[in-house]
Amino acid sequence: MKSSYTKIQKLTIGALLLIGIMGIVSCGKEGEEGNPSTLTMEKDGSLRAEIVENFEKEYYDAGELQQSVLEQAASYNRNAGSGNVTVEKVEMDEGRITVKMTYAGIQDYAAFNHAVFFVGTPKEAEEAGYNLNVVLSNVKDSQETVGKSDIFAIDGGKLLITNVKEGIAINGKALYVSESVTASSNARKIWYTGDEKGLAYVVYK
Repeated sequence: MKSSYTKIQKLTIGALLLIGIMGIVSCGKEGEEGNPSTLTMEKDGSLRAEIVENFEKEYYDAGELQQSVLEQAASYNRNAGSGNVTVEKVEMDEGRITVKMTYAGIQDYAAFNHAVFFVGTPKEAEEAGYNLNVVLSNVKDSQETVGKSDIFAIDGGKLLITNVKEGIAINGKALYVSESVTASSNARKIWYTGDEKGLAYVVYK
């Protein structure tokens, strides 16, 4: 299955290839709960990202990779005039690389990774230009579906709209999801496995 990588994943892979590493193996399939790569939405509006990848060969230079990631974050912060992207950790151990980053806001993650990542009310989503003429299925009962008017009527409901393939730990519980979106048993984490040109819609509260 073809994977859709965020900028930090492309950066990580690119840096490793530049220093002679081949044979990338993903830690988990898209939508698989065993995949450790996770984005976590925090209550204060920030976003924590932990990207984990496996590599078949161990001929890498951790220092060069770390420098490359740090330079990209610094470049973004200079252009944005802020320190909104923070690199917390770049670690290589036994053929596995872990990159942890914190983004001050959802918009910083979206801009840095050139990804779609919207969080807000249905009204805000519509004002931002997103098409809400969608049909979503109940997480607990897929036979129950809701449309645009129902989405607007959900008291306190928020919308997550994204094209990101990593697991997303939402700040709440998923209620309704679009096609190609799966939720964990406790509905607190979702995965999008659809076309990379498509979008995942999640109503949560």
